[in-house]
Amino acid sequence: MPKILFLAQFAPTDGKVLVPPQTSEEEFYASTYHQKIIDVLTKGNYDFDTASDVNYLIRNHDKYQLVWSVYNRLGFRNSEIFVQSLCEFYNIEYIGATPNVRALVEDKSMSKQLAEHLGIKTAPWIVASKEYPLPHIPPFPGPYFVKPRFGSASMNIDESSFCQTWEDAIRKTEDYFSHRIDVIVEKYIDGLCYGVSILNSLEGQILIAPPHYTVSNKIGNIMTYSQKRFAEEGMSRYTSSDTSINTQLQHLSKKYFKEMQPCDYARVDFILEADSYIPYFLEVNVLMNLGIRGGFVNSFLENHFKTYDELIDYILRLGLSRVKR
Repeated sequence: MPKILFLAQFAPTDGKVLVPPQTSEEEFYASTYHQKIIDVLTKGNYDFDTASDVNYLIRNHDKYQLVWSVYNRLGFRNSEIFVQSLCEFYNIEYIGATPNVRALVEDKSMSKQLAEHLGIKTAPWIVASKEYPLPHIPPFPGPYFVKPRFGSASMNIDESSFCQTWEDAIRKTEDYFSHRIDVIVEKYIDGLCYGVSILNSLEGQILIAPPHYTVSNKIGNIMTYSQKRFAEEGMSRYTSSDTSINTQLQHLSKKYFKEMQPCDYARVDFILEADSYIPYFLEVNVLMNLGIRGGFVNSFLENHFKTYDELIDYILRLGLSRVKR
């Protein structure tokens, strides 16, 4: 059996947790996500090691035929593509998306450009950085939503991200710039956020789960980083039962997913405008929470899979199939 290395922030290296959880959000990741995947690897009798230090992969790369990294951030800019790039350099198969695909979708501006190219509606947006700040005159009417341009973990997103005026948006971007974070400013769409979870398959038939939507008690229905990790109350997630909405969102998501290959799994997010029910492409996530309380997992447990272990085994088989080839 191929040797697997599972990389995660709270996975033990040499039997020790190098970075113990420090916050409730980190404890959520460790107990409901990283440890649960390790449990599946153990019960499935896979030949595997785990590590929380990417240097472990660099030092021991010749031992492994498959790498599964669930790192979203490694503490430096543009780190999202680092592990996959290492695997390409060492000629090791890996689970997830290729570096170029992940770089595309981690840039929210470029991912929106792909959506527009495919004829999928998006809200107006503009990007900014400390070197290239926002113009003084707004390029489109508000209100506005300000968030990091790169990455998909909702870090630093709170109610202050919702800005009624352009002046408020400029002040919010300056706060991000002080932390060396580039931003994207979107026209705020009043509506519900829908996520469509997608899996590739060995046979080439894409699996699409029923869309789910989220409701938050925050201003503008904003979902914060803490809410998504159940460290803060006020967010609820529901499976959509509207056949018309589901058919439309699944069609658009499948269209987008086919263009962002090679990729094993993803979640495509939309804002469904409250009055018109028009879906606006929001972003795509190729490394969402795969823990037992994650929206991706629970959507697929509504359809296609009966248990969490069965879903994780399926993802592992996608990677192992490439090793065999």
